[in-house]
Amino acid sequence: MRSVRLSRRDLLAAGALNALGLRGAFAATEGYPDRPLRMVVGFPAGGSADQSARRLADQLGRQLGKPVVVDNRPGASGNIAAAAAARSAPDGYTLFYGSNATHAMNVSLYPRLDYDPVKDFAPIALDGKVYNVLCVNPGFQAADLNALLALARKAPDSIAVASPGNATSGHLSLVLVQQASGARFVHVPYKGSAPAATDVLGGQVPALFDNVAGTLAHIRAGKLRPLAVTSRQRLPLLPDVPTFEELGLRGCEIAAWGGLWAPAGTPAPVLQRLNAEMNRALATPAVADRMRELSVEPQGGSAEALAAFAAEETLRWREVIRKAGIHLD
Repeated sequence: MRSVRLSRRDLLAAGALNALGLRGAFAATEGYPDRPLRMVVGFPAGGSADQSARRLADQLGRQLGKPVVVDNRPGASGNIAAAAAARSAPDGYTLFYGSNATHAMNVSLYPRLDYDPVKDFAPIALDGKVYNVLCVNPGFQAADLNALLALARKAPDSIAVASPGNATSGHLSLVLVQQASGARFVHVPYKGSAPAATDVLGGQVPALFDNVAGTLAHIRAGKLRPLAVTSRQRLPLLPDVPTFEELGLRGCEIAAWGGLWAPAGTPAPVLQRLNAEMNRALATPAVADRMRELSVEPQGGSAEALAAFAAEETLRWREVIRKAGIHLD
């Protein structure tokens, strides 16, 4: 291959062109935003995902100088909201608060989606991760995980475990525990964390698998007994609760997570601005401290890191879901 030698004049000219290109890119964000933004969320108001999205939206609005209005569109594990966001104008004024459901699991759970989680979205950054905890009603006879598993092995499909819904991280945590332990439970899906917790608190269902953010208040009040958490290490907010791996069950690590996307085709300079603002927001005490109070670990990082993480999660859950034979309509 013939080598090419550039003169000093060529290098200076190339540098000038690069500078003009960068200046043009940043110029594209001048005046942005000049009106309120919309953040589409695929979960009901009041839930842990909604709370995370609202904390982020509020701080982004302060930094951008324009309100970021949360638009809740619950249903079908976030698919309704994702499809609506994907069809929105790629102008930087519609954001989508996606999750492990919309951007990793649903593609393997549903026979057809009205959106493509990769082609229809441009990643911005990962927001946070929250781990799950398996709890029982304090009046239930199993005082620890080993006792619960022993009961389930002795009488398969006799112990009900509630979750916030089909294909939620609580449900799939139960799937992982069953695959790792050989014990079989009856999954009872609810429409959200609140009704699931209500029935377990009332004793109608003995056990609950949900994220720590949705169960922490009940645990602290002594109304739920935590047995194990799905994190790799013990959680600071629940230091006395062992991990599943500590108790001999490998492969049960799982976190529910959320991230921010925009419709595909959103200008790169706008995406870069949003990534910078999101990382700045996650570093503020108003956001980070509040997230940690709810056992949500702030993440942040590059758009490329979010895309790679979502791709890894998609491959992981494809195999778990295939092995468990889970399908949703």
